[in-house]
Amino acid sequence: MRALARRLNVFPAALYWHAGGSKTDLFAEISGALIAGLMAHDDLARDWRDTIRTLFKRFRSRIHEHPNAAPLLGPNIRSNGAPNAPWVEIVLTALAQAGFKNEALVNAFNAVVGALEGFVTIELAADEASADSEWVTTFDADLDALDAAAFPLTKQYLPRMYNQSFVMRWKSGNSAPLDNGYDFLIETLIYGLEMQVQRSSSH
Repeated sequence: MRALARRLNVFPAALYWHAGGSKTDLFAEISGALIAGLMAHDDLARDWRDTIRTLFKRFRSRIHEHPNAAPLLGPNIRSNGAPNAPWVEIVLTALAQAGFKNEALVNAFNAVVGALEGFVTIELAADEASADSEWVTTFDADLDALDAAAFPLTKQYLPRMYNQSFVMRWKSGNSAPLDNGYDFLIETLIYGLEMQVQRSSSH
């Protein structure tokens, strides 16, 4: 908060005064401003899958424009309610088109939003280290020292995973975005939603 106030050349108390309430209220306002207006009714596609793809790609693009705000979308931020109703309605409409209804529709909505916010929040969460820092040197040395007998797949895939996967990276997604993993997530989610609808229809 103090860093933000310095950048705006105001006192920290002024931020709370303009937002009203506590620090949580201010963070909620920032989070809501990032994702409100994400989708409009005209963005609904004939195929619900394309609507979901558009939502995910727009969301990630929006957050990558403001990477330092990504942590605000995590589990410690409270819900933003009514300001997000337009894109919530679009997601619900897409899922209803897919065949979900009643409790299953709510469960599908939670799965979509969890995947939507979760990936990008983690992708941009890390503060990037310097390549010549002691921390990165230790990070690399510890990975090199892993026992191939105990962790055969980790050692085998480490060259592909290094700074291109969660956990095995010291770069932030801001400079080393996980594009392929995100696209894989979208298609896996859509496929999973399709399978859930088919399973429900067969019962």
